[in-house]
Amino acid sequence: MKAPLIYLFFLLFAFNFSAEDFSHEEQRMLSTLYVQTAAEHRASVLQTFKTATNLLPEAIEDASWNALPNLASSNRDLAPAIIIDVDDTVLDNSPYEARLIKSGQSYPSGWGDWCNESQAKPLPGVLEFLLKAEQMGVKIFYVTNRKYEYEKGTLENFKKFGIPIEGDEDSLLMRYENGWDSNKTSRRELIAKNHRVIFQIGDNLGDFVDLSLSHQSPEKRVEVVTEFNDMWGKYWFMIENPTYGDWEGALYKFNFDRSNQEIIQIRNKKLDEAR
Repeated sequence: MKAPLIYLFFLLFAFNFSAEDFSHEEQRMLSTLYVQTAAEHRASVLQTFKTATNLLPEAIEDASWNALPNLASSNRDLAPAIIIDVDDTVLDNSPYEARLIKSGQSYPSGWGDWCNESQAKPLPGVLEFLLKAEQMGVKIFYVTNRKYEYEKGTLENFKKFGIPIEGDEDSLLMRYENGWDSNKTSRRELIAKNHRVIFQIGDNLGDFVDLSLSHQSPEKRVEVVTEFNDMWGKYWFMIENPTYGDWEGALYKFNFDRSNQEIIQIRNKKLDEAR
């Protein structure tokens, strides 16, 4: 009877470990594998950028086309521009996520090193889209919450993979540059002064609206998406990101100082079995 009792002990230990001590980052394994291996993810991203590419001629030609309706200028002669996020919209950071999982660490551990390695590859279809937009005379603004200290590594990353960026005007607008914080609204306002923004593209709700609208409960965030229903798929394009983002922060009321056990409890409580 001793052997079965020992096995039972280890089974109970394993259950308790998985239920309470499972690493926050280790739980990202399935979503990271989805991004890295799923044909469905690749198809979804390609579909998004192909849709935007097909809309370019109409968006450029129509002087009333504007992805920032609240900031639209009466001057219809403004040059067309695109505002696009960088991380997991242009550049694939899933290898960084994989490192965190395997090392048992959490963001921001190793993030600066990853940015300065300049090894992140472009997402499927994004390079073709950006090159086509540039060819058609559209100004591309990369509005990112990467810190300004990573500008050199980011520009080298762009150059390595042929991602177009102009040198005559600041096209890479980074966090803590010119006093900018994580809220991208002021950067959008700056761009809209001299350009007609035809598309916004990102992987987080805050890439499209003021951060105060993104930093709300999951239910309120869904209401924001519904409020701007007419923008999606024509002026605004969301890249799915199951690994991280404000969608997760909303679950924890943006308090990331919670224990693993508390995080698991919150996740389980939020699961809806009635849908």
